[in-house]
Amino acid sequence: MRALVCCAILLLVCAFAQVEGGCQYKEETLTVGKHHRDCLTITCHENGSMSSLACPVMQCRNEIGYQETDLSKPFPECCARPICQD
Repeated sequence: MRALVCCAILLLVCAFAQVEGGCQYKEETLTVGKHHRDCLTITCHENGSMSSLACPVMQCRNEIGYQETDLSKPFPECCARPICQD
């Protein structure tokens, strides 16, 4: 789980770059505002910078399973998480 979070952070650092009139995310130019991509909420700011909200790391005492990331669902329902007994 920690490795997944670290990879996601590294991906964000590599993918974000400033673009005039928007923000560059991977191969896409985003307009100013909030966007949902790759189980993230990405905010493109007017100055061309970006910020993002990624999935939290969740734990429980009585884990009985694990729900993998589901990119077909919107953020934050797409996030991987443990299935807790209580």
